[in-house]
Amino acid sequence: MKKIETDITDRTIKFVEFDTAKNWIADFPTNNWCLILIADEKQTNYFDEIIRKSIDRNVGYICGVGKQADLIHNMADEEIGFRDVDIDDHYLPEHVIMTVGDEDFENGIWFGLNLTFNSETDINEIVILDVTKKAFGKTTELIKKLENGYLPAD
Repeated sequence: MKKIETDITDRTIKFVEFDTAKNWIADFPTNNWCLILIADEKQTNYFDEIIRKSIDRNVGYICGVGKQADLIHNMADEEIGFRDVDIDDHYLPEHVIMTVGDEDFENGIWFGLNLTFNSETDINEIVILDVTKKAFGKTTELIKKLENGYLPAD
């Protein structure tokens, strides 16, 4: 896990490359956080595990970024809905989990850093999880541009 230092937000930002060989969820927060999931490849079995474990750790916001943003958004909504109505007792936080997706990398990261608020739970920490395993440089470069006043095109 890499910590990204920035003053564009008063939240702690961590960057994690998804790796099934590691216990990637171990250092994730357990309250008051947002997940930004960067994914271009269609690896739905990983998305399901990531979403389930994030919900189990009381995520407040799930933001999909990249070519699979809509799929991530829909899968998160489906998992939340399933847990809400299933007769078995599946864990669901007391707060509503917000979900969103944006295919555009710059817009998605900007949104995830700046507009992920949840009226039912504070968002104090942002975890950027990179399933593509190639977005760290691109992400830190974008954050530096944002620090200097850059805004992505709509």
